[in-house]
Amino acid sequence: MRAEDRTGLLGEEIAADHLGEAGHLILERRWRSTQGELDLVTVDGDELVGVEVKTRRGLGYGHPFEAVGPEKLRRLHRLLAEYVSGYPGPRIRRRVDVVSVLLPREGDPGDDAVRPRVEHLRDVRP
Repeated sequence: MRAEDRTGLLGEEIAADHLGEAGHLILERRWRSTQGELDLVTVDGDELVGVEVKTRRGLGYGHPFEAVGPEKLRRLHRLLAEYVSGYPGPRIRRRVDVVSVLLPREGDPGDDAVRPRVEHLRDVRP
């Protein structure tokens, strides 16, 4: 597995733990359709949430939130609408959140002792 893939999976685990501690119920991890993927699908109170997780080791490529532009957000909103369309029943409010996970660089001295920095943006729109 590539280092980028391992980093992404680790970030998704950390984000899921963070959201769970914040009261989200995790419904899906890496939900896929022919149109793309939602990293996490959760329920937060009375809202269905599609979550994009961006993970970086350091800021050399910019802050993780910078990787989620308007086109990506439009795609995430479409994917969440597609997810909802597969479930009959009453309409549920929905939103897209973005979670940033900043990890220490691999190989940094003491990188196991440094806690990841997690930031959570709610209801992000293009």
